[in-house]
Amino acid sequence: MKGAMAGRARRVSAARSLCAAAACSAAVALAIVGCQRTPPPFDGNVLVITLDTTRADSLGVYGSEEARTPHLDRLARGGVRFENCISPVPLTLPAHASLFTGRDPLAHQVRNNARYALSPDEVTLAERLGAAGFRSYAVIASYVLLGRFGLRQGFDEYDDSLDTHKVLSSYNTEIPADVVSGRFLAWLSKNKAERFFAWVHFYDPHEPYDPPAEFRTGPDEKDPKALYLGEIEFMDRHVGRILGGLRDLGLLANTLVVAVGDHGEAFGEHGERGHTIFCYEENIRVPLIFFHEARLSAGVVVEDRVGLIDVLPTILELYGLGTDNSVHGRSLAPIMRPGGRSPAPRPLYVESLYGMEERGWAPLTGIVDGDLKFLSLPRPELYDLRRDPAERKNIHDLSPELARDLKEKLAELVSSRTEIRPGAGRELTAEDIRQLRSLGYLASGPAPRSDGADPKDGIASETRLIEFFDVLLREPARDVDGRIDRFLRDNGIDRSPQFYSRLWRFHERRKDPAEKITAVLREAAEAYPDDVGFRLQLVRFYTGMNKFDLVIPVCREILERDPGNPSAYVLMGNAFAALGNAGEAAASLEKALALEPENVTLRIRYAELLVRLGRSDKALDMYDVLLTKEDVLKDHEFLFKVAMFYAKHRRDRTAAELVDRCSRLRPSGRYYFFLAVFLTRIDDHQGAVKAMRAALERYPDELTPEQKGQAEKFLGRVPEGRPAR
Repeated sequence: MKGAMAGRARRVSAARSLCAAAACSAAVALAIVGCQRTPPPFDGNVLVITLDTTRADSLGVYGSEEARTPHLDRLARGGVRFENCISPVPLTLPAHASLFTGRDPLAHQVRNNARYALSPDEVTLAERLGAAGFRSYAVIASYVLLGRFGLRQGFDEYDDSLDTHKVLSSYNTEIPADVVSGRFLAWLSKNKAERFFAWVHFYDPHEPYDPPAEFRTGPDEKDPKALYLGEIEFMDRHVGRILGGLRDLGLLANTLVVAVGDHGEAFGEHGERGHTIFCYEENIRVPLIFFHEARLSAGVVVEDRVGLIDVLPTILELYGLGTDNSVHGRSLAPIMRPGGRSPAPRPLYVESLYGMEERGWAPLTGIVDGDLKFLSLPRPELYDLRRDPAERKNIHDLSPELARDLKEKLAELVSSRTEIRPGAGRELTAEDIRQLRSLGYLASGPAPRSDGADPKDGIASETRLIEFFDVLLREPARDVDGRIDRFLRDNGIDRSPQFYSRLWRFHERRKDPAEKITAVLREAAEAYPDDVGFRLQLVRFYTGMNKFDLVIPVCREILERDPGNPSAYVLMGNAFAALGNAGEAAASLEKALALEPENVTLRIRYAELLVRLGRSDKALDMYDVLLTKEDVLKDHEFLFKVAMFYAKHRRDRTAAELVDRCSRLRPSGRYYFFLAVFLTRIDDHQGAVKAMRAALERYPDELTPEQKGQAEKFLGRVPEGRPAR
């Protein structure tokens, strides 16, 4: 470990030295008239926008006839578009780790979501630009990129506060594009005078596809591809909002914008629905756009196959900064310059260990070498991407010498780039498991042992099960259980955790009685007693059925197996509250808060219970903390509720400030009426008259008859400028 830390220290020191040396060399070059053959380095800001789960052909500029992406299309046409950018792995965290280190997963050792964390020994783009004097900021939209997984390093500010406190116990695993763009623009308005590096992460296209109503267009609103494109359009809208914000502040002309996907999304082209398992083009070919209004030519399209690992060295070269030998990517800056020549092709590494770690199948590794793609599997695959871009014809057995050559290149790449260090892998916590399941990354049950099965066979079996349930969903309910039993027997499919996960969701989609669904979940929990996931779902159904007396014992079973499970404490607290036992409810939420002290939703619920218990002083303290949270200050309904509580406890000035904020967030007669009341209490009589007039004259229909009478009496009795007693 000391050697690893020393290695990182050397790389950080080298990064700083390279920054200084590059700056010095640039100054010398500028002083030698006529000797400079390359453009001077960029000197402005850097903005990297990552487009999660965005396959290249989901953008109009990449050839989609269905896509509605005017802002990204305009960005691409105004800059440099890379037609064939390859992600090394179809998973969010590993792909971003490669993007921001310029290194393959073989080296940085982040091979899956949440099961790994980027080592502090790695040197990120944020650290390299920080050494050059950039102020850095990130806003991320998904649980799998929380700071705990390592990408926080090097950032001055890393906004991973996903909890928008709207739904108790939801523990949001993502935030939508409008929140992401709003947070970035709020940060930008405060830091516009500084040279910055910012990373903005959009997660919307990830399943489940649920775009806002405005973006639900197309012939079939239930069509997954149409909904996916709706999410892409929603994300594009907020990319445009960010670019507009930069332009309004006069910053766009001096900002390098890089828009890049982390991985794609499959819609059954090779059996998979989603991503994670395969490395076909729909999973790993992503958009990559470089835009600089003043320094890059418009309308440049590069056909060369490039990788996410090339983004870091490209940015560093454009800004006159150096890299070191640990970086596997190479700078694309020469290609983007007028008259620039493409370098010789080199193999790009791809992998997915997800099938092995989560399904027990064989691992997938491969390379893309020019137009050829080789995938190492029990039944290996070789494709000519130029002649067969859809990867329909496996030519592995038809071209044995070519396959052997590519297999050797892959082996050499794996041998030369693999770095093993202790601590890269991490044990999943109960909350990791719950969050990853909600995102579709984990099935219920522990990770299986590998049987070496080809993922193609595993996916085929899962697809048969999915298609069977889809057909059964559309048919009458006769002998459903018997048909399921026969299907499993005829196809040799076990009642695995994956099967039970699909079975209870099948009954939910059929709108079967809750008793039927809970019976399936009880059966699953008995078959897999160490799996808390089924019990958590069971508790949620019992809660929806108002069977709170059944919730508590199941939560206790969960906590016996997993004492650090915050969801179980929250659900048990809700049950105690519903049964009228506020003391036990508060005690349960206190234990949940000890596990998740920054969870805004929990704080709100706990404060409400404190009020019910008559512990007003402690509730006021809790509300004081809550009012420091930016998201809370945007929720006018919650702020009004808190204001009324403050007023009840004679904190009139704070109550007036909160209701004033409410009236600015959403003007209404109720808010203006109570603002007038609270302003009167603190002797701001002119403000009270102004607020009451706004309530009575602008929003009279929103006042109750009693409030309207009080407002008229108040204004009739108190001339403007005179005190009321």
